[in-house]
Amino acid sequence: MHEIQVSENKTLKLTNVLSRRIQPEEFGSINLIVTQMENFVRSHDAQPIGPLVQHILVTKGPKPEVQMYLLRQANQMIARLDPQYHMDAVLRVKNCLYAHYVGPMSHNELASQKLNILAFENDIKLSGSVYSIFVSQDEDESVVDVFMEKE
Repeated sequence: MHEIQVSENKTLKLTNVLSRRIQPEEFGSINLIVTQMENFVRSHDAQPIGPLVQHILVTKGPKPEVQMYLLRQANQMIARLDPQYHMDAVLRVKNCLYAHYVGPMSHNELASQKLNILAFENDIKLSGSVYSIFVSQDEDESVVDVFMEKE
């Protein structure tokens, strides 16, 4: 069964979050970067936990810029980080629109589109920050949770 369930005023909470900004020229190497992040976590006597999280941020100002980050939770904080990484003990994003998508991976962007339509129809201002949590990534039946932060 394919479906997209939506709700408002949800909070995204992640703990021990390792993040890395992905430059446009690295988009073709996402799988390698995910593996490197997981190896980095393991090399510091920690374990990656939970699904992969993608954070897309559209900056404000005269020249808006799209930035992409990959986030990975670990079972503990990592004190010594390489320069490309950042670590947050707790990442909490309140007041979000939320969509739970179940369906083919090739159509997961429909969840974000549905939230954009919900925001448009209800005159909800969005911040430009979107978190996609890839709960399962099966080609035929994947599960993706999307959090869109409100202004």
